[in-house]
Amino acid sequence: MKEPQDKIAIQVDGLSFTYPGQDIKALRELSFKVPAGSFLLVAGPGGSGKTTLLRTLKKELRPAGTCEGSIRLGGESGFVMQDPSNQIVMDLVWHELAFGLENLGLAPAVIERRIAETAHFFGISHWIHRPVNELSGGEMQILNLASSLIMNPDILILDEPTARLDPVAVSHFLGMLRRIHRETGRTLIMSEHRMSDVLSLADRVLFLEQGEISFEGKPEAFAAYLLDGSHPFRAALPAATMAVRRTEEVLSGASSQALPLDVPAARRRLRELAPSVELVTTEAGAPLPEEPVIAARELVFRYRNDLPEVLKGASLSVAKGSIHAIVGGNGSGKSTLLHLLSGVLTPGRGSVKRGEGIRTGLLTQDTRALFSADTLLDEMMELSDLGQYSEKEVLDMLEKLGLAGLRGRHPYDLSGGEIQKAALAKLLLLSPDLLLLDEPVKGMDSASKRQLAGWFRDLGAQGRTMVIVTHDLNFSAEAADTCSLLFDGRIVATEDVRSFFRGNSFYTTGFARVTEGILPDLVIASDLDRIRKKGHGG
Repeated sequence: MKEPQDKIAIQVDGLSFTYPGQDIKALRELSFKVPAGSFLLVAGPGGSGKTTLLRTLKKELRPAGTCEGSIRLGGESGFVMQDPSNQIVMDLVWHELAFGLENLGLAPAVIERRIAETAHFFGISHWIHRPVNELSGGEMQILNLASSLIMNPDILILDEPTARLDPVAVSHFLGMLRRIHRETGRTLIMSEHRMSDVLSLADRVLFLEQGEISFEGKPEAFAAYLLDGSHPFRAALPAATMAVRRTEEVLSGASSQALPLDVPAARRRLRELAPSVELVTTEAGAPLPEEPVIAARELVFRYRNDLPEVLKGASLSVAKGSIHAIVGGNGSGKSTLLHLLSGVLTPGRGSVKRGEGIRTGLLTQDTRALFSADTLLDEMMELSDLGQYSEKEVLDMLEKLGLAGLRGRHPYDLSGGEIQKAALAKLLLLSPDLLLLDEPVKGMDSASKRQLAGWFRDLGAQGRTMVIVTHDLNFSAEAADTCSLLFDGRIVATEDVRSFFRGNSFYTTGFARVTEGILPDLVIASDLDRIRKKGHGG
């Protein structure tokens, strides 16, 4: 049963935070309350202070810097981070679950009982003895959630916990969060860029911009705040909300009722509206060039002889100047395939052929490993002799990516999205012909993703070729020309992006899912502009 709403779980008064050596405050005079038992969603563009705020709420994780104001917590708190692997410290699942309890000095019988209860609640009893390094990213994040909950915290803080999960794992993780909230009444505070599946779960939204609170209120009011003000962050709203809003505007110029936040409510409303609207047809795009820059044939790979094969005959051909997205579940072998294409790994069987003279650049998931200098500018200049680029070119690149104002900041003090942009900038300054990018948009807000998709298309028009491994299906649809699905060690489908996402029920975009069978061929956000009132032309 939930706590009375007059009990406060978190109270923040006049909170400001400044990182060492910085003049600009990362957080500025924040004041808010979180009632016990509520679910607060912390939203905002990349670099707005979300991660700083959440880590500041957890004293043990508070970053180095100057903190002003007061924070009062009405109980103990647990924390779940963005990267599942960064939080795990033990070798086996049950060791990880027991770790915190053992540190509390609890009796073995109590620990065993807590583990049994938690394992049953999360449905992980069947892999309680598995090594953690054999878990998928989604399983690791469920383990992190279970390890936090087993400590019986009053407050659970989650910093973009789905950033590295595939769509199916995201649904499973959020379903578990919903169950925790409803069945235990714990207070949840969570930051998230992908609001499509989260906004309908929250009780309230706290929206940060440049370290300040610009909105605080109910999710429905937040959606209206972004849409009515044409705020750039509206791109992060659920496709369900956006599709209904656009259709109602086409018909009457305004929304006649509260906007839906989830797919079922949106589909009910769209069925009512669909007979009065139609979609303007689009012209077919120019055919892609057929000249392959890189081609992989029947790749087979395993990391050790005693381990199963990760790839079992994967084949792929990527045309020059194209943007090719590869999607699939956590642990399906996407990163392995990218490393084989780059030459970092050698296949056990099969072959990889690259065009003559092709310069290849690889961006791995562990982008922080690229950085060693004390400032972002120094980091960008590190390879200037190798890449033969000037400081002006570096500053122009940082300006284009919205990082110019951070050039004096330590790279490790950047937000998740900012460090992704910085890593991309460092790679692009070397002017590779073929870019192999592993999860390039993790941690980025929707506006940044849309900007990056446009930039990638410009690079493709200049003859650059990109292979992108990503869990972000909406970004794949926005940026790529072609998409492949990797499953069971093989590429099982490759099509142009519109055909690919129209043909899938689960591995598809938010817009395709909410409009399937109602407004056909609506796949990405820009397709909303094709909706017209029947009889009014296009």
